[in-house]
Amino acid sequence: MSNTDQIVIFTLNGQRYGIPLTMVERVVGMVEITPLPAGPEFIHGVINVQGKILPVLNLRRRFSLPERPVESSDQLIIIQCATRRFVLMTDSSCDVRECTGQMQTDAAEIVSDLPYLTAVAKLPDGLILLQDPEALLTPDESILIDEHIGCCQI
Repeated sequence: MSNTDQIVIFTLNGQRYGIPLTMVERVVGMVEITPLPAGPEFIHGVINVQGKILPVLNLRRRFSLPERPVESSDQLIIIQCATRRFVLMTDSSCDVRECTGQMQTDAAEIVSDLPYLTAVAKLPDGLILLQDPEALLTPDESILIDEHIGCCQI
C-alpha cells in the first residue's frame, strides 16, 4: 500500500480485514454460488458477473477459520487484480476508510511468514488486518482455477 490509501473494511469470523479500495471493483450482496465438482478446496464455486464467470474464494478456508453456512446477509467483494478478477466471500463489508502509512505496521515486524497479511492498521476504533488480494492466489492456484473454469483472466 502507498503512504495514503483508502481501504475497504470487511469482517470475517468477527475479525476486521482491509483491502485496498483500488483493487475493489464493487461489493454486492450474496447471490447463488454454483459449486465446482472436484474444484480446488479454496474455491467455494463460481458466479456470473455481467456475463463473466468468476471464481469465489472462500476466505474461511484460506485463513483456516471455522466454516459456517452461507447467509443471505453475507457480502461478496469483486476484486480486480493485475491479471485476474475473482470474488471474496465475506460476512459483511463495513465501510471505506483512509489508512495512511503512519497507521500501518508491517506484518513482518509482528510475526514473520504470514502469507496473506501485509500489515496491521491502527485505526481509532481498533486494529485492521490488511490483506493483499494479489497474494491470496499463488501462481499454481491460478493455473488450477484456469483448468477448472478457464475464463477468469483479463
